Amino acid sequence: MRLGFWPTVYGNWISSSHSKESFANFDSVKEQTLLAESIGFETLLLAEHFINPHGADWDQVDCWTTAAGLASVTEKIEIIAAVKPGFRAPGVIAKMASNIDHISNGRFAINLVSAWYLPEYEKLGAEVLEHDERYARSEDYIQIIKGVWTEDDFTYSGRFYSVKEATISPKPVQKPHPPVYIGGGSEPGQRLGARFADIFLMNGRRAEEVGEMIEPVKAFATESGRPKPPRFGTMAFVVCRDTEEEVEREVQRLGAMRTLDVIEGGDSEMQREAATLDKAELARRLGTNNGVFSELLGTPQHIAERIQAFEEAGLDTLLLQFHHPVDEMRRFAEKVMPLLKR
Repeated sequence: MRLGFWPTVYGNWISSSHSKESFANFDSVKEQTLLAESIGFETLLLAEHFINPHGADWDQVDCWTTAAGLASVTEKIEIIAAVKPGFRAPGVIAKMASNIDHISNGRFAINLVSAWYLPEYEKLGAEVLEHDERYARSEDYIQIIKGVWTEDDFTYSGRFYSVKEATISPKPVQKPHPPVYIGGGSEPGQRLGARFADIFLMNGRRAEEVGEMIEPVKAFATESGRPKPPRFGTMAFVVCRDTEEEVEREVQRLGAMRTLDVIEGGDSEMQREAATLDKAELARRLGTNNGVFSELLGTPQHIAERIQAFEEAGLDTLLLQFHHPVDEMRRFAEKVMPLLKR
């Protein structure tokens, strides 16, 4: 199992506005990354937002400039930068990604995100599309990126983007190109990932439930003519303590620091789900992307067993969120990693 983490580009993963709980700055992200690399984490995911979805006055670390900075100070860890079609031309992203791949000596990847926080698009004057149209735009986007990465004089004409005889030089270090991560719970998202992802990322869920996502994506991949399906990964929020009582106290403590229950303007499916929960349930929704559902809240033995269950279910990548990031990563390295079969 490849272990990775989410640096705190939002500030934290508990939706807290308390200033002492925020780690949204490059120095903190760099510290987290160097620690993760030293303890054996193999990858990290930088979420992309221009405006923090928790509030425009909340600090937000820029994804792509941070990725370049981290590439220059690390040696082994993979750096995944999320990218949202609509803000920058795909050829520009292809060139930036190739350059960061060179800075990192072949350790860069992208996570294609079809966007869920639409007010960000409105505020920045970018075109806002309906759900399925966003995935159609992403299909144009990734085909251009891959084409420019791998061909000279690449030409493509799509509904949303076109390029004519586009060439970038140098091409990326990694061949045929840097890895592409794609996720999505809907059928358009699954179909997009089945066709173009090297690694398909799913939102948090129990290990016993990941097959509900893996099987249709594999089927869509076969339908599209791919000889092999993508690999699979998921995310999880971690609370590790020596006893279940200590775990519950920490969950309660973190939940009490939440200052935002629902992100206004978020994806409609997320809004509907949040509306069904009372405040006590919302307070336990630690992390993003349903990471708490992956059941990595527990003793070291419990967490190690759940990670093993994910691997047995067919996943090869697990991206973790922590709060406090440095202290909790150190605890994870000391308590959980010696128990893992790696």
